[in-house]
Amino acid sequence: MSRRPSARRAPAGARGLSVGLIALLVALVATIQIRSQAEVERSLVGVDSTSLAFLIDDLHRANESLEAEKADLARRRATLQSGQTGAADQVLRDEAERLRAIEGLVPVQGPGVVMVIDASGLTALDLQDALNNLSAAGAEAIDVNGHRVVTGVPVAQTTNGVAVDGNVIVSPWTISVIGDSNRLAQVADLMTQQLRADRRVRGASYRVETDVVISSLISEKPFVYALPG
Repeated sequence: MSRRPSARRAPAGARGLSVGLIALLVALVATIQIRSQAEVERSLVGVDSTSLAFLIDDLHRANESLEAEKADLARRRATLQSGQTGAADQVLRDEAERLRAIEGLVPVQGPGVVMVIDASGLTALDLQDALNNLSAAGAEAIDVNGHRVVTGVPVAQTTNGVAVDGNVIVSPWTISVIGDSNRLAQVADLMTQQLRADRRVRGASYRVETDVVISSLISEKPFVYALPG
């Protein structure tokens, strides 16, 4: 019977580097929060009351998200600084898995919405706008017609139609999104209303699901030029 390999401990240097990175992220989140509030205040001149209400709501949501992220980063930093090897190793493993999910390297599932858009003549810009709106609403994972969409994946107009990462997607577009289903549903509702008013669109709908499964993956690309220092 073969022996199972023992779990490798993260080097002390790696834990120290992680503590430093998390401390930097905490400071960055706090800075972004302060700058976001200042920028919103500068943009309020001449804004009508309805738009102002939406801006305030968006700002509150953004602040809540940043506070949650800051608290999570502080918790992980405290765990790494505690000196408990097992706990620190688990934090590093969890962070590595989270980054793999963000980069589309592993399947994910969770609550969210599924949008279906049946249209003729929509362009890459239309799809990019939809993806940007969903990302702004807190989307953590997105799939379009079986193709994973993450930062850096190109959405382009080709002679054969709209392509995601070089793959042409045909109507209807099925956009699966994982994230806060309440926020995503609000955005999806506004988007489908606007789309149904577009003459190019035959139909646009969305549904909220408690368990959206995204199994499409991004091919992992090896580093050729960027090598560890």
